[in-house]
Amino acid sequence: MPRDYYEVLGVSRTASSSEIKSAYRKLARQYHPDVSKESKDVAEEKFKEISEAYEVLSDSSKRRLYDQYGHAGVNQQFSGGGFSWEDFTHADDIRDIFGDFFGGGDIFGSIFGNRGSSRSRSDSRNGESLRYDIDLTMSDVLKGKQIEISTPRVVDCPECGGTGAKGGKTETCKQCGGTGHMQRVTRTPFGQMSSISECLVCSGTGKVAIEKCSKCQSRGRIEKSAKVSINIPPGVDEGSKIRVAGQGNAGYNGGRPGDLYVVVHIKADGKFERDRINLWTSVVSTYSKLVLGGEVSVTTIDGETVMLKIPAGTQVGSVLKIPKKGLPEINSPKIRGDLFVRVRIDIPVKVSEAERELLRKLDYECSSAKESKEKGAFRRRFGI
Repeated sequence: MPRDYYEVLGVSRTASSSEIKSAYRKLARQYHPDVSKESKDVAEEKFKEISEAYEVLSDSSKRRLYDQYGHAGVNQQFSGGGFSWEDFTHADDIRDIFGDFFGGGDIFGSIFGNRGSSRSRSDSRNGESLRYDIDLTMSDVLKGKQIEISTPRVVDCPECGGTGAKGGKTETCKQCGGTGHMQRVTRTPFGQMSSISECLVCSGTGKVAIEKCSKCQSRGRIEKSAKVSINIPPGVDEGSKIRVAGQGNAGYNGGRPGDLYVVVHIKADGKFERDRINLWTSVVSTYSKLVLGGEVSVTTIDGETVMLKIPAGTQVGSVLKIPKKGLPEINSPKIRGDLFVRVRIDIPVKVSEAERELLRKLDYECSSAKESKEKGAFRRRFGI
């Protein structure tokens, strides 16, 4: 399990962007393989770990996902399901840190080399998908709902057109000659070994900004709130996901934008319980209606009042059904479930003297009838 990113950089969970960048600069100077006092393997692993933490915490979108869902929330943002150097988007930051150390030379050959991806950042890459959670009532589930939400997402910088260069003006990268790659030759006891790695000066594009775009700090992308209209169909269930294509973060180098996934949560309803497309509720009746039969009014999820027939001899706790007064099937809204009604009875705490007398007479009649029935059964059994 990867370590907590805040712990890796030694910052608090409320650290500002400048504090995060400062912490990374300090650790990068300490653990870069070409300057670290650690062994090469240890330094490379440590440098990758702090770079992964910086990649997530310096990006407001990734940081928000990490704060909410932990590592599982950001792993999907990386091209291989987990961080690799291919996902690192802060080459300029590292070049600024080590420019005075390496004089603008190839400062990443030792950590990318054969371990880097052969894929160039000049290749198009799809943008990250986003998640938005909404709360609905049972009435919303019945009728469906059209809502408008405002969600932050990353878009191409309008000032530079996503190039990171002021006015979109770029020039050929002098470091790689416009190829987007660098060749590194290493002498070993077995001879010379050559490896090709992405040029970290131009991030593999072969172009660099003549002048950095001040609006996006040369990242080519900015965060912007966007209003999105969402159509919630009738019959959605807890955890349902509604995909809105193209409303996620902008793609890279012409890649398509990610999608927006709206996750549905259903608020608890004090009157109705849900069982897929069926609903359950309770109704309070009287002793006399249960014995003699009668009707009782029931309010449905539609807001209608239905007179429910109670058959004579209905027992407390019995369940009666009102057909087609449940919820719609999500893919077939004309199909509706049923409303099941549990029958309860209220026992009064206080009664009048007249009611008390009637209850005594009723109890006497019931007891007499029961006693007579028991005697008749006894006589029949023994032939008396």
